[in-house]
Amino acid sequence: MITTRSRSYKDAGFTMLELIVVVAAIAILAAILTPMVLKLIDDSRITRAKSETESIAVALSALYKDTAQWPYTNANGPSGNSVSRLIGSTNVATGAATGAGAGAANWGTYGTSKPLGDFLYWNNPDDNSSATGNNADESQDYATTGEAAWKGPYLDNYDVEDPWGHAYVVNVRYLPGGAYGGAVRHKVMVLSAGPDGRWSTPFSDATTETVMGDDIGHVVYVRN
Repeated sequence: MITTRSRSYKDAGFTMLELIVVVAAIAILAAILTPMVLKLIDDSRITRAKSETESIAVALSALYKDTAQWPYTNANGPSGNSVSRLIGSTNVATGAATGAGAGAANWGTYGTSKPLGDFLYWNNPDDNSSATGNNADESQDYATTGEAAWKGPYLDNYDVEDPWGHAYVVNVRYLPGGAYGGAVRHKVMVLSAGPDGRWSTPFSDATTETVMGDDIGHVVYVRN
């Protein structure tokens, strides 16, 4: 009679050589796939930033359409035009990238800033600023009834940051009636400092702005 002997537990397992081959194969696959996955992640973040800058630009235009006022005020009424930059949050990128345009660092530091959410999330365009909307003097804000009424919120959140954790910035000083008094007409843009968190796009009064480097931006449509 021919008898068979079942394989022992030891015989049924992987040999050391087989384990080494499997681990090596996994390592090779990881080395091949990781750059592809990281690129897909980077691409999705850039796509998201482009979409968000466009959404903010549209929201600013909607605010103007509803209230007939551009968002550069920080005094009661609302009144005044001293705000130079609207910022999506306090996490504002600073510093200019290598090869940046003239005055690029100004996107992160220039003049008086005010939260974007005070105009587009809360109706709070005066000198009161609050992420919760508290302590607002409603009599000094945009009207909420009539033809020129605030009809927000125009954004889903008070704080708005790009996929890399930095605030979007809008150079509202160049809006019609804003603080800028020069003769050169400038683009008003919603801008992200991009993946490197450093500004490349020019800001200075003597330049015509074009989005540069890895910055991501969208132009606000200005009718007047």
